[in-house]
Amino acid sequence: MTETKRPWPWRLIVRGAFQDGWSLADQSEKNQVFREWIEIHKKWEDMGCRLIATVDDELSMVGQPGSRLWNFYSLWEIPEPGIVYDLLNFFRTEETGKLRLDKYFRFETVVGKPIVSMEKALLGGLAGASAQT
Repeated sequence: MTETKRPWPWRLIVRGAFQDGWSLADQSEKNQVFREWIEIHKKWEDMGCRLIATVDDELSMVGQPGSRLWNFYSLWEIPEPGIVYDLLNFFRTEETGKLRLDKYFRFETVVGKPIVSMEKALLGGLAGASAQT
């Protein structure tokens, strides 16, 4: 099935939470985890994804999340919804010399489209959109 060209980009919200592996890691291990996390996001960019924004909930939370479940969020433009499995697979795949990052993070995603009429009315176009408006 061929993806129909749309006048708006697909959006991906990634909700993340720290696992025990992160909480129990020493600073050296956390530094390695963070470097590998950034490397994965660069691979996402190579696959046509574009980071729009991030939010870290550290102002109102410490440690593992409780009732809200999530510590941090990121918003991406993605080429199409079918790519999400491949994006998340980087975190659960073992690679020689690399850490398996699902030990440190838990993720959940939401895929959808922008609310086009709201973004056009309030922002003058699609916010952060690489696609035509």
